[in-house]
Amino acid sequence: MIRETFTVEGPIQVEVSAASGSITVERGSHGSVEVEVDTRNPDAWRVVQTGSTISVTNERGFGRGGRARIRIAVPDGTSLSVRTASANVRATAPLDRATLSTASGDIDLVDAVNANLKSASGDIAVDRIAADLTARAASGNVRVGHVGGRASLTSVSGDLQIDRVDGDAVVSTASGDVRVKTFSGSDFESATVSGDLDLGLPPGRTVKLSARTLSGSVRLPDRRQASGSNGPEVSLRLRSVSGDIRIERVG
Repeated sequence: MIRETFTVEGPIQVEVSAASGSITVERGSHGSVEVEVDTRNPDAWRVVQTGSTISVTNERGFGRGGRARIRIAVPDGTSLSVRTASANVRATAPLDRATLSTASGDIDLVDAVNANLKSASGDIAVDRIAADLTARAASGNVRVGHVGGRASLTSVSGDLQIDRVDGDAVVSTASGDVRVKTFSGSDFESATVSGDLDLGLPPGRTVKLSARTLSGSVRLPDRRQASGSNGPEVSLRLRSVSGDIRIERVG
């Protein structure tokens, strides 16, 4: 077991590189970063502070000695960068920027200002992003709560769901479904090959719509409910090959 406590000031960057196991980043105390690495090979790990950056690294790469259970407690507003092969990543601390990448592990992020997330075969779950979110998954599902800015979500075979996005959005998947419960931005683009598209719009919007599906159907809400002549304009570009497209009024 490795245990280290670092004194920090100002904006903090935490960088983690691990092969497998689990990585948990939780809310800690102001002015300090606590690191615990539970591993059978402590000599394979390097935990150091360089200025405002805390690094937790498996020095033998993603090979021998790379499996560990890592717990890090950080101040609010820390920026987090994680690169791992198969470890699950869970971050519950309020972060500034989160850059998380895993090959076969899951990503669970609670709160960040901006986030860039990548997972090959794992799922991605996000509660709140204050500004912009980019999430990429190959065969995993992506579930998002609230995005205050722009959202860009892509998956090859997984489902994509956003409860609410306030900025513009690009959402696409090959064989999964796309569902955006409430879209409050001005430009929305979505495409799927064999999945369905479901989109909810607030009332009072003037809609500029381009929707196309080859073997599916397009279902629109009542025109008087879906748009308003004096409301803000929203541009929708929706594409599906064999799935259905459904737009509904919400709120």
